[in-house]
Amino acid sequence: MRPIQFKKTMLATQVSLVMGLLSALPAMAEETPVAEGDIEVIQVTGVRGSQAKAMELKRQSAGVVDAISAEDIGKFPDTNLAESLQRISGVSIDRVNGEGSKVTVRGFGPDFNLVLLNNRTMPTAQVAGESTRSFEFANLASDAISGVEIYKTGKADISSGGIGSTINIRTARPFDTRDLVATIGVKAHHDASVEEGDDVTPEVSGIFSNTFMDDTLGLGVSASYQKRDSNNKKATIDGWRQNIDGELNPNAVVVNENKNPYGNTFYARNIGFASQDVERERTNAQAVFQYAPNDAIEMTLDYTYSKLSDDANMDTWGLWFSGPGNATYAHINENGTFDYVTEVGGDYSSTMHQNASENTNKSLGFNIEWQATDNLQLNFDAHSSTAKAGGSLGNGADNVFFILGALNIADKTYDATGTEIPLLGANYGTLNPNGEPHLLPEHYASLFAGVRAGRNKTDVDQYQFDGSWVNENNDALSSIDFGVSFTSMETHAQGSYTGPISAGWYGNMGLWQDDVSYVGLGSGFLSDFSGGGSDMLIPYYYTYDQQAAMDKAEALYDVEYVAAPWQDDHRIKEDTTAAYVQVNIDSEFNNMPLNIVAGLRYEQTDVTASSMQQEAQQLVWLNPTEWQTIYEEDFSYSHETHDYKEFLPNLDINLEVVENVIARFSYSRTITRPTLGSMRATTALTPIPKVGSRTGFAGNPALKPFSSDNIDVSVEYYYDDASYVSAGYFNKEVENFLANTIETVQYDHLRDPYAGPAAEQARAELVANGETPSDEAVFQWLIDNGYGNADGRVPQSGADPVADWNISKPNNVEDLSINGLEFAWQHWFWDTGFGFAANYTWVDGDTEYDVERVDEQFALPGLSDTANLSVFYEKEGLQARVAYNWRDTFLSGMGQAEAGGPAPQFTEAYGQVDVSVSYQLTDNLSIFAEGINILEEKKRVYGRYKEQMLLAQENGARYAIGARYSF
Repeated sequence: MRPIQFKKTMLATQVSLVMGLLSALPAMAEETPVAEGDIEVIQVTGVRGSQAKAMELKRQSAGVVDAISAEDIGKFPDTNLAESLQRISGVSIDRVNGEGSKVTVRGFGPDFNLVLLNNRTMPTAQVAGESTRSFEFANLASDAISGVEIYKTGKADISSGGIGSTINIRTARPFDTRDLVATIGVKAHHDASVEEGDDVTPEVSGIFSNTFMDDTLGLGVSASYQKRDSNNKKATIDGWRQNIDGELNPNAVVVNENKNPYGNTFYARNIGFASQDVERERTNAQAVFQYAPNDAIEMTLDYTYSKLSDDANMDTWGLWFSGPGNATYAHINENGTFDYVTEVGGDYSSTMHQNASENTNKSLGFNIEWQATDNLQLNFDAHSSTAKAGGSLGNGADNVFFILGALNIADKTYDATGTEIPLLGANYGTLNPNGEPHLLPEHYASLFAGVRAGRNKTDVDQYQFDGSWVNENNDALSSIDFGVSFTSMETHAQGSYTGPISAGWYGNMGLWQDDVSYVGLGSGFLSDFSGGGSDMLIPYYYTYDQQAAMDKAEALYDVEYVAAPWQDDHRIKEDTTAAYVQVNIDSEFNNMPLNIVAGLRYEQTDVTASSMQQEAQQLVWLNPTEWQTIYEEDFSYSHETHDYKEFLPNLDINLEVVENVIARFSYSRTITRPTLGSMRATTALTPIPKVGSRTGFAGNPALKPFSSDNIDVSVEYYYDDASYVSAGYFNKEVENFLANTIETVQYDHLRDPYAGPAAEQARAELVANGETPSDEAVFQWLIDNGYGNADGRVPQSGADPVADWNISKPNNVEDLSINGLEFAWQHWFWDTGFGFAANYTWVDGDTEYDVERVDEQFALPGLSDTANLSVFYEKEGLQARVAYNWRDTFLSGMGQAEAGGPAPQFTEAYGQVDVSVSYQLTDNLSIFAEGINILEEKKRVYGRYKEQMLLAQENGARYAIGARYSF
């Protein structure tokens, strides 16, 4: 903590020194009096006013820029910034628990979009053992936001980092209005999904801003608090395991219709269900102090704070499928999917999770603008900002789970042949003479618990000096912009997982019969999906008090369910020095107004990476379904360095071909720095080396940034004060994309008891006896024949073969071409009060995931077509809006937790309808109501083929009513 305090103290000292000196200075430039009436200030508010401001910014900008403006101070179009951004052409969002979280622009995901706050690079953090560049929009409330600008083309005077876009969030300043602004807002939220939380949760916000001493001193403060309770229900599969049919039980009945050209097969790891109650609290605050000692100097000191807390309790239940060795019947369809499987044995698990995390962001900034002469303006900006994220369950823990299971399963079946959620069924060892349920409290035993911990802290210190020289001569050169900057980003991520901590290893059936409670699901559970609701074959589960169960198990087995010491520990530092020059030309071409902006930005980045290294010691087979990697106690830290330089040109040409019709051409070269997780300076093996999932990751600090040559061509017609139509084409030629190369690696000291001679002997004897050589049977044979240790586990031995590990390492090996079309139309119907805004983005590229292959391949997640339609009404104090947002099916991720190799995730097409209405009761008081996702659109994610479900989740509607009073 000491270095951070030092940095902030230095910045605060410099700020106070500069302000003190400047306030004592006489006017340093000749003050030019402004005659009364020379400037007319028009304050526009409301939907039409905000759209007119945003449209004017788009029209006057060089390059392709879209914007959103607040309808009034403290009144942004949506309560979530990401939800507002998705209304812009080419922008789509990722949602977490139904709330906007991160953005994708023109097919480039969150890591490829740079987010600025008042033109400053902001740090990001996440609760994980690796850092991130993805900005979490849920951290920020919209109340103090005055506008958002999205730069889709690069400019020399804008910080680098966004191939997709650069998003600049602007907060309100007292000198923006130079008048009293005082508002307070209250809102009551209701989430239709809520079960355990409050039906109604509060939100309160307030803003005060004013200028004093003849508008030379400004003070602004704002604060907001929001609480939201919700529930989400889902079905999940952790992955479809690849090409494990070689382990097939020789006594199984198999119907094989596989037509995969490579002979690949895919087998579901598990089928589970979940119900999660979430409580979210968000607190935001900002203070701004502005001082103008004379007409030439304006100083701003600001502090921004945000805190986001999430607490969740989740019930999960379902069945684990060990693999083809346990199968008695299997059907393989034409895609190679095991779409119908029956396996022997198993447990119907009931796993409880506690999840809690906290994200905080703090930013202290100082800015001074100086009109040094009539034609030279200088600007200095500095900020020191910190983002922290960590688990809040104690010792950095963000997840604690505890597993009970019903040991009354004779065999189990999954059927993925015809429903959106595969059907999950079972036959039972003993039947309840009274009929269902055949799983009873006395069948439950406890297995183990585990604790995951993570924390991440990122600091950004940035100093920017900019200038603009205006040419007073009457020629084409209008101005020259120039600047230098230094940005230091330092991030530290830590993570740990305890591995399984004993809760009896299922040796205590009957112990929990007084602790578990029956929960009937009813016909409404996941009823939006076929395979859910009344289709479910096991329409119940058992819940329990997780904390009480853990306390009981800790006492019985003399263990503690607490976070382990940090096992992942990674530091990365990037120091970037930049300089730019940009020339602005205003001229004519054949009597058509012509504007040209040409610029060049130079950047040098120095990278230092350090990671903890801990050597794996041995593999241990814990029980039929669980494995663990044991590590050496000693560890060391690596130290690697790298640097790179970039020249980033840009050219923007705007030509007003006829009045109000503007044609644009833009070329720019932009970069996005490598993902921080890929830059770790170590090789790490998975701590849970299950058969078919023995993987590792080798970081690469020497990665180059992604670089893109971009061309944009567009035509825009502005035919009224808030109405326009536009069409555009864009092309991005991207180099140095990352692709993970996977190498099968063996470490001589790591052996595999699953494939050892003892295990093979066990399988041979079981088959000879006409039994199924299931993992349960093989494991028990090893224990019975003396291959286990005193803890009832099977450690590796010298006779076992060396284990194979699939080690993934990122490298700059891929190039990519992306192109697309954007169409937008915004129109107001004269003075009727009615209007609409519509846009559509089509995007394509030479990137497509070949689902038939199982080798490592490159594709760009997030690439999809998007569309938006908003219809609104505003007249005589009444505002109303209905908005529809749609995103086509897209590749949403690379990798499945339990696939055992490269595997995709596809998210199905999604459309959401939001509504809002407000009424101005008096000049000071307005009331409003909002509805988000009122049609309760569902979300479904699948693997290579649609029958390979990975996630099926229902999303409830959210409603709010509130009032806003302005003083």
